[in-house]
Amino acid sequence: MPKPHRLEKPLDSFVREIALCVATHGDKGPALFWPEDFDTLPELQRLARSGRPPEGRPYRGGARSRRSDGQTQRLGAADPETELLAAALGELLDLRVRASYRFLPSAAVGARQASAAAEYIVTVLEGACRCRVTRDTGVAGGPAGDAVDLRLRAGGTLFVPRDHAYGLLDVHTPTVLMELVLGEQH
Repeated sequence: MPKPHRLEKPLDSFVREIALCVATHGDKGPALFWPEDFDTLPELQRLARSGRPPEGRPYRGGARSRRSDGQTQRLGAADPETELLAAALGELLDLRVRASYRFLPSAAVGARQASAAAEYIVTVLEGACRCRVTRDTGVAGGPAGDAVDLRLRAGGTLFVPRDHAYGLLDVHTPTVLMELVLGEQH
């Protein structure tokens, strides 16, 4: 019988840190943290690179890596190792977790991502951007609640709880993000 795949130490440590962050801040508000293990960021970058096709070629989901309008672009399905990371996190939290990557070209403005029914983990793998997290009032076009402005840099991980929204702004260098969506319970 084949052995089940296990995460390498830096990724396993990262999954456990995310689970602790969600347990600690889940009903309190957003949180920003950096992985304790120095090898985590290079391992996450390796995962992101392993799923990339040669420059100019579409990603697995058919999405293009760059758009001419400067908007962010979701890169499509994650590679098998990233899916393993998502599954390990889902098992710890007893939630469905979906992983994807996002590329933000220079001068991009990211789409607003509301999280009414889900929580988000956003990790900057390369580059940097400004992120605005607001409480989602649920009123279309209505005013947002409390806002937090953050500068996210490579290695930073942001937890966005339910009933909050985040927007990615001020991208001055190409930026790659890993996004984990924590959904409903199994």
